[in-house]
Amino acid sequence: MDSLNANNDALFKQIEAKYRETKERIGEAAVRSGRSEKDVLLVAVSKYAEPDDGIVDAFLRCGATDLAENRPQKFLAKAEYWRESPYWNERRPKEFVPAIDRDDASNALRWHFIGNLQRNKARRILPFVSLIHSVDSWKLLEALERILDEEAERGSENDPLVFPKRVSVLLEVHISDDDSKQGFSFEEAERALPTALELKRVEVRGLMGMAGLSASRDETRRQFASLRELLERLRERYPEARDFRELSMGMSGDYETAIEEGSTIVRIGSSLYPQK
Repeated sequence: MDSLNANNDALFKQIEAKYRETKERIGEAAVRSGRSEKDVLLVAVSKYAEPDDGIVDAFLRCGATDLAENRPQKFLAKAEYWRESPYWNERRPKEFVPAIDRDDASNALRWHFIGNLQRNKARRILPFVSLIHSVDSWKLLEALERILDEEAERGSENDPLVFPKRVSVLLEVHISDDDSKQGFSFEEAERALPTALELKRVEVRGLMGMAGLSASRDETRRQFASLRELLERLRERYPEARDFRELSMGMSGDYETAIEEGSTIVRIGSSLYPQK
């Protein structure tokens, strides 16, 4: 691939410096929460980049191999392009692995989907995605289960792309007062989880939430704390769900607060991009 061999050192150095600074701040926030940097997964939001503009290349070279997109069409364009790279060397997506279980030597590309996912677009992204953060309804859970059942029955081992046997997801919970945000209510998430844990093709790994756009720092902290408390209640109620432990909370403007409140995954976009 041309972009892999491109000599764009200036861009890489800018992004590398921002990546290192962000990782350092993640580590400091993790220590304040009684954890370490290795307990928190940094997911680089690549939605602002084009497949071949050097930004994704720089992310990968830095070690940010978990990348997130929020629109299916742009996600597919990048996933198809980077499928030809050494970072993607299999015909099916890599399984999601929590930060605490990561092998530091691994440079495998894992795609995350973090935006609104319509059920009729789900089939197209499943051959690429490792973790869907934004499962906001029971209907979407059912659709993912049905699609993977259908593909398992059809068999795709001879196809250029192979559907995963299972997909990892997070339940998106509406934690703010912002009406533009989507997701389960706290009560809906509590009702949905026991049935969701019985699904054969969909593995619910935790919860995702976004603080309100206009929330104060204290309000943001309360919103993140409320999601952590929900996860703790559900883990206590369903101890058999040992892998139900992820909290995807925090973006460029509030990830340190999110980590202090227990986030295990942060979704970082603008903080990693070079200044224009």
